[in-house]
Amino acid sequence: MVNNSKDLEKLKLFTGMQHSEANLHWSRNNYFLMCSSILLLALSQFEARTFQFLVASLGLVLNIAWLLIQHRSSKYILYWKTEAQKLTSSGEVPNIYPKNLGGFEMRKVAYVLPIAFIVIWVTILVILLALRCL
Repeated sequence: MVNNSKDLEKLKLFTGMQHSEANLHWSRNNYFLMCSSILLLALSQFEARTFQFLVASLGLVLNIAWLLIQHRSSKYILYWKTEAQKLTSSGEVPNIYPKNLGGFEMRKVAYVLPIAFIVIWVTILVILLALRCL
């Protein structure tokens, strides 16, 4: 089926790079999720509004960084996936990423996590600022 060994080697390289980035992507998600959860728990342990405001601000900055890193990682995954798909147009290499598979790509669904935490942190900051004004 595969006559061109150079194309097959390229396919292995591209899919290997995509797989490697996907693993890093989910590892980073786990770390950020854990840190965000710890900060949220830390916020509930203190009654000093100034300290709560600092923790919430740190949480917001951390989750904005998470979102930006998530976006860059998603772009890398898409790049390597696209490069692998280009090789299939020749018909000499198998298509391992079918376009008609359906559903949502996990790299896109993963955006929900940092966005949800950003919404939580912004809400907490707004509430803390509102309480300060009362």
